[in-house]
Amino acid sequence: MTNTSATKQRAVKATDSEWEIVRARAKASRMSVSAYVVQRALAPDVSDSPSRATLSARLDRIESAVLTLCEVERMRLAERGEDDGWTEALRRVALRLRTDPTRAGSDTGGTVVVGSGDGGFG
Repeated sequence: MTNTSATKQRAVKATDSEWEIVRARAKASRMSVSAYVVQRALAPDVSDSPSRATLSARLDRIESAVLTLCEVERMRLAERGEDDGWTEALRRVALRLRTDPTRAGSDTGGTVVVGSGDGGFG
């Protein structure tokens, strides 16, 4: 695709209702209709994005790594006789999860699950 600085007027066919939607979305994006249409048309295809299965697998790996790091830290604190440090860390994480509007109870039906009763995760 050649990118030149000269732009030319083009025609687009749309129904009145379709065009109103385009105009409203352009306005909401604080763009001219022309700029909005061109930007949307040239945006990367959604099919280029990772699939939900790929994203889910990546999140599972991240979760596993985080839980492993948590367990290592719990064991480190226990070896140093600082079990209270672990309990305090869990309390702070639970508080953060309860007060974070983007996370709190999003996948636990409103219940925050931080750790099991034995001080570990699970």
